[in-house]
Amino acid sequence: MTEQNCPFCEFDEYDIIDKNEFGVILPEQNPLTKGHSVIIPLRHVASFFEITDKERKSILSLLELARNELKIRHQPEGFHIAFNDGHVFDEQHSGHLHIHIIPRYKDQPLILDQRWGVIAQS
Repeated sequence: MTEQNCPFCEFDEYDIIDKNEFGVILPEQNPLTKGHSVIIPLRHVASFFEITDKERKSILSLLELARNELKIRHQPEGFHIAFNDGHVFDEQHSGHLHIHIIPRYKDQPLILDQRWGVIAQS
């Protein structure tokens, strides 16, 4: 099931990094670091807690695959893996579950932005 005007339902097939029966790995459109990617279920669903067991296993398998590929391509020191669940603040996306895998590099701080509900303090 897809939803109109959802960037995660209407992605370009050429952008797919990898996929399986229930999900895909896509490059993040506004990356925080080199290699920043998102793992999304193919079905339009808003919450991690609403996906089926098969979807969950599939998505987590893609997350591991993305991690392994990013380690080979970019040699990061580690990863920041996160997702927002629920509508706790205005989201840029249409409520389609997506898991971020953000490579972390030595001496490069991770600066989260409004996508994470973070407001910079001055």
